[in-house]
Amino acid sequence: MADPVIEILAQIKAPKPRAFTAGLVLHDDVVVEAAPIIGFMKRGKWTRARVREYCRQKGWAISVVHEMRRPAHG
Repeated sequence: MADPVIEILAQIKAPKPRAFTAGLVLHDDVVVEAAPIIGFMKRGKWTRARVREYCRQKGWAISVVHEMRRPAHG
């Protein structure tokens, strides 16, 4: 049986002047869904570490909203 998939729902909050709040979903530490404003993270299949570092550089706050293990497909 395959290992479970770890699914993380996270939220990014950016301060002014371009303040926004955006959500993203990671499966096994890779972005699989993202709000349009951060869609480049999904298209680039960014890792959790890359997202964290980018947010740090930009001065954005990121937090995990929910984390769960789901059965693997197949």
